[in-house]
Amino acid sequence: MNDSANCKCTPESLAMGSFPVQEWCEPYEWSSALYNGTIFPCLNMNFYAAEDIPCPFCDKAASAKLSDREKAMNEISMIGFAINDLTLYLDTHPDCQHGIKLMRELLQKRLDTLSDYAAKYNALTQLSIVTGNPDSNKYEWAEGPMPWEGGLI
Repeated sequence: MNDSANCKCTPESLAMGSFPVQEWCEPYEWSSALYNGTIFPCLNMNFYAAEDIPCPFCDKAASAKLSDREKAMNEISMIGFAINDLTLYLDTHPDCQHGIKLMRELLQKRLDTLSDYAAKYNALTQLSIVTGNPDSNKYEWAEGPMPWEGGLI
C-alpha cells in the first residue's frame, strides 16, 4: 500500500516558471518566419546564440535558381507554417482583431496558392482537387508525382 503521507522522499519544488503573456507584434516576412521558427519577432529570443547561418528562404540569389514549381512549394510551405503559428497565438488570444484579420488573409492565400499549384502541376490536398481545375470531370488526386515522390525534380 502506498502511503504518501509517510513517504520521506517527496521531492521539493525544483523550479517555478514565469513567462509574460504574449502581446501582438507585427509578423516577420513569411520566409523569415519559417527560418526563425515563429511568425512573431517578439518571441524570437535565442536560448543559445546560433552561428550566423544564412536563411535559405531569404537568399534572393538561391531563390532565383529555383524552378517555378519549387518556388510555389516554398510559398505553400511558408503560408502553411504561418497559419499554424498564428493558430497557436489565436488559441490564447481569440479576440485579437489583428490575428483574426491575418488568419483570414492567410487562409485565402493558402487556398489561392494551392489552387494555382494544382492548376499548373497537380493537386497537393483534397481541397485543391476541386479548386485547382474546376472544369475537370475526373478525380485527379493520383496525378503526380507528389513532392515526396520526386515531384520537384
